[in-house]
Amino acid sequence: MGQQQLLLLVLSTVIVGLATVAGIQAFSENQAQASQDALTQKAVSVATDLKSITSKPTELGGVKVSNIGPSNSPSISDVADQLGLSGQTFDAPGAGSDAQCKLTTNSGGGSGDTVLVTCTSSDATNDVQVTFDPDGTPQISTATKSSYSAAP
Repeated sequence: MGQQQLLLLVLSTVIVGLATVAGIQAFSENQAQASQDALTQKAVSVATDLKSITSKPTELGGVKVSNIGPSNSPSISDVADQLGLSGQTFDAPGAGSDAQCKLTTNSGGGSGDTVLVTCTSSDATNDVQVTFDPDGTPQISTATKSSYSAAP
């Protein structure tokens, strides 16, 4: 009888240990997915806000994407300020302690100009890049690191 009780105790300890490991694994995967979702949400939110200000006339605070650039007015930092962001590089709350997003432009002065919102975090599985193209269909598109080519 003593051996059966000892065997049952060892077996129950192993089962509890495996359940604990499985729970920790599931929590880690969910945390990474939550960080990924927070990055995507922040990038899409910024692109949507950008779409909103590019829909307005310049007299009412609107911006033309073709006018954004380092040598033009407004600069990408000015546009970030107009969107209520803390500069061209800004935090992405909820996506990890080091989560950041950056606004960049692909302006050549004319049609085909785009604004990129690139968000990264060590807690997320992939970086996120959202492209706003006022002349494109769709105007806002989302890609992850595996499906876009970006400089590290």
